[in-house]
Amino acid sequence: KDAWMARYGSADALKKTFGTGPPWGDLSPSQTRALYHALLPRSLLGLSELGVLDPSDLAPLAYQGRIAAKEYASSRCSMKGRLVTGIFDQYRSLKKGGGLLGPWSNPSMTWEDVWEKYEAQIVEQEVRKAEAETERGPKKSKPIDDEELMMRIYMRILEKSCATNQAFDGIFLKDNGEDDEDLAAISSQLEEDIHSILLSPDEAEKVMKRRGKIEKKRMKAREKEEKLKRKLEKRRNKLDNRLRNKEE
Repeated sequence: KDAWMARYGSADALKKTFGTGPPWGDLSPSQTRALYHALLPRSLLGLSELGVLDPSDLAPLAYQGRIAAKEYASSRCSMKGRLVTGIFDQYRSLKKGGGLLGPWSNPSMTWEDVWEKYEAQIVEQEVRKAEAETERGPKKSKPIDDEELMMRIYMRILEKSCATNQAFDGIFLKDNGEDDEDLAAISSQLEEDIHSILLSPDEAEKVMKRRGKIEKKRMKAREKEEKLKRKLEKRRNKLDNRLRNKEE
């Protein structure tokens, strides 16, 4: 964990890993948003989904990785992009009742704030679920215990640390149909380092095997879907031909 944090756990760590830009920035808002996406620790979420590492171990890393990605991407952005982001952070802070942010204030929520936010969300969901079950009948599901609640909070933090603001993506993330080789290399390096730093050789091998199986299942499902589409298209063409023949 310490080795991963040293490379990806802070903006300074990312500067050492990927380099720094000039003080006024060297990336457009669109390029900055794409860089932010490339740096998000989505491979950590993948390790949890594969059952390799526990969410309680991965969530703190993902939380720090997200903040680091945001701060590093911002340091590379042009002044115009920083101004827009700063205005949005002020708006979000005021909306939450936090007041205006100071020049050196960190707009990111603390770990404790994030934990309390998702704990409240999950507890509220459970209360609504219990109320709905009470209305349906006497049979009720088992209430969530403290351990399950804690693991669900860890998992929620992990998932949200790999998600992005769709409104911002729509504004700044332009899809020109071309892949940026530099960003692809960053994502690839991040994923490789996550495996090499956080996993033992045996665990890394298991991950590769599981991913291979998952990819095979996806390919089979895709082939099945394409086959079904072709079959339906063939039937549709036959039906169209029959209708034409009847009209003639």
